[in-house]
Amino acid sequence: MSRGHHHDHGHGHGAGEHHGGEPPVPGPPEPPEAVDLDGCCQSGNADAILQARTERRQRVRRVFLVTFALNALVAISKAVYSAFSGSLTLGADSLHAALDASSNVLALLSLGWAAAPADPRHPYGRQKIEIIAALGIGVLIVGGLLEFAEAAIRGLEAGRASPRVGWVGFAVVLGTMGINLFVGRYEHHKGHELGSELLHADAHHAHSDFYASAAVLASFVAGRFGIKWADGAATLLLVPLIGQAAWKVFRDNIPILIDAARLDPAGVADLARSVRGVSDVHRVRSRGMRSAVELDLHLEVEPEMSVVEAHRLAQQIERELKVKFPEVSDVVIHVEPTSR
Repeated sequence: MSRGHHHDHGHGHGAGEHHGGEPPVPGPPEPPEAVDLDGCCQSGNADAILQARTERRQRVRRVFLVTFALNALVAISKAVYSAFSGSLTLGADSLHAALDASSNVLALLSLGWAAAPADPRHPYGRQKIEIIAALGIGVLIVGGLLEFAEAAIRGLEAGRASPRVGWVGFAVVLGTMGINLFVGRYEHHKGHELGSELLHADAHHAHSDFYASAAVLASFVAGRFGIKWADGAATLLLVPLIGQAAWKVFRDNIPILIDAARLDPAGVADLARSVRGVSDVHRVRSRGMRSAVELDLHLEVEPEMSVVEAHRLAQQIERELKVKFPEVSDVVIHVEPTSR
């Protein structure tokens, strides 16, 4: 391999592919069976990756269908009892629950859009639509937060009387708190299991609902003791709690959209350097989603190494990287001669 020769290795390269203006250096002939097997393995890997992504998307969709049904039940229960009791806090909380259900609908729609296959205009697919939807959930949380603050201030200024709350009200709030806690933990667990940023975002939303219900419960107890300002004050207490949930959604998803690094460059470089034949590694870059990380790096080899040998070396490193970092979905390795 001459000095300055450049070799890019990605999923679409076949064995012995040549890049550059010079003819490839002949290497030892490969048995036809080995070449065919390599091609079959690459095709099988691509099919397996596609199938795994489809199954993951279907499982995420099932989680959102379950949580949509539960959130709709919570929203309806709170809205009905709020109308009956006149509770300002519970009314604002029912709006927050309705936002939860609407965010589930947004998530389900985004999963359908994200499933569209790659095309010439979108060569990397549309998986980041999930991230945009997650940010949309964050915006909905902020919208609910502003509604809470406005309703609380109006209630305090008007000096509203304590709402009429009976044991049914306590049962409604406690029951919905149990549902919120279940939904939050369920989505958080499934988010880790399926590598879904969208599920993590919605889990934060569910946790904010749990805090909101706790504030409602506190206002009910205070109302029992005749504290008129408790309803508005409890609603104001929700503002920083819900704001924290929105902050977590933005914190977790904005870095993905601006291509923040997803893997430790030193760990990737150490693994590649450990492979025999590698002189050095530099310019390690990664980006993408939790379950679909795109990785590229520059690999230095001896100038005398043939194109075929360099290609095999790059393939070996790609396999080992995907074993150590299973979240990696695409690897591009640039092979270049060592500078002396």
